[in-house]
Order: sequence, then C-alpha cells, then structure tokens
Amino acid sequence: MKSKTANVFVSLAALGVWLAACSGAGVTSIEQSGEGATGPQKIENATTIIKFDPTSIALTGDPVEGTCHELGVIPGTYRCDLASEVVGPCFALGATRLLCGPDPVHNTYAALVTPTGELPVVTLPSPDRTIPFFVALENGMTCHYRAAPEPVIIGGVLAQYECDEPYTFLLGEGNLPFSRDTPLWEARLYTLDPATGTSPSGKVPVNVLQVWVP
Repeated sequence: MKSKTANVFVSLAALGVWLAACSGAGVTSIEQSGEGATGPQKIENATTIIKFDPTSIALTGDPVEGTCHELGVIPGTYRCDLASEVVGPCFALGATRLLCGPDPVHNTYAALVTPTGELPVVTLPSPDRTIPFFVALENGMTCHYRAAPEPVIIGGVLAQYECDEPYTFLLGEGNLPFSRDTPLWEARLYTLDPATGTSPSGKVPVNVLQVWVP
C-alpha cells in the first residue's frame, strides 16, 4: 500500500473504554464515540473506535529492508521507503521488524519490513488526538490512510484515504475526512472517473461503522 504524509489534523473524542475480543480484527480495546458515553456500556448507532494490536495479525514470509521514518500524521507509526514502493503506516514489532499497511478486517498487511537503521523515536498517540488509519463503512467498503508519494487531489482537496473499490477515496472539507456531528460519523466518499480524473457524482455521504487507531 503506497502512501504520502498528508497535512491532516483530526481530533477524536474517545469515550467509554472496555477490553473485548472482537472477531476478525486485532483489538485490545474498544471505545465508543459520542457525547455522554460512560463506562463500558456500548452506544447503539455510534462509530466504534478500535485500538489496533499489530501482534494480532499472523506474519508470513521474510521481511524486506527499508528506511523508516516517523509518520507524523498518525502518531505512533512509521513510513518506510522500500526499493520499489513506499508503505505505511507501519507499526513497530520490536526494534527489528515493522508491520506495514495492515488491514485489520481481513488480517492482512502490505509488507513486513526490517529497518536499515535505528528506528527513530515517534510521538505516541494520545486519547484526545487520535487519527484512524483504517475505517469500515456501512456500505461494506474499507478504506486505509494513504501514504503514497503521489497525491490524489479532488476538487482542490487532498484525498487522505483510499478505499478497496477502484478509484474511490475519502476526503473532507478543511482536511477533515469525517463528519463527527453525531455519534455515528459520516464519511465523504468520492469515486473518480479514470478517464477524466473527476468525480461526476460528487460527494456521497456514508456512515462510518468502525475506525482503527494506533
């Protein structure tokens, strides 16, 4: 999965934490968004915030070498430059391996990387400033944060997330990819015409069911 560090700054209010074993995803805890969330009670019709555990995805094959730097947009993660691509976000599995471009829905990843040098110290994520790196939408799509070197600009706005449907992206006004006016967030989905590079249908609103954070 290729990506570019975008200048996006999103602050998520994380309320209500409990330990859970969530099927199909690497989960250590789940937090429910929305005002008034208290204790371990789950809020209905609210976006679920899931803290990702990188050790939950089984590793296969040998790692490849890469030069890794802090991915400042998503605190606690890295971006790694490989011989043929740029991958991220990457999660450190100790000092000698990184899991890059994880898909916590399908339990897959883009690359397993051995850093060519010492990993830099990264800013740790904080509960009041948490950026999702992966989201699941109500229409069945999943979308990941883009770390690709080439930007995708739609209507003058940078697309921060790329979805599993071809030429489909999430972006938002003022660099905010999600509307969080209600506990159930809304994403702004755009599908490009590859021939023209434009989005004929424009913004299509879709609910965000789950987000994964470092």
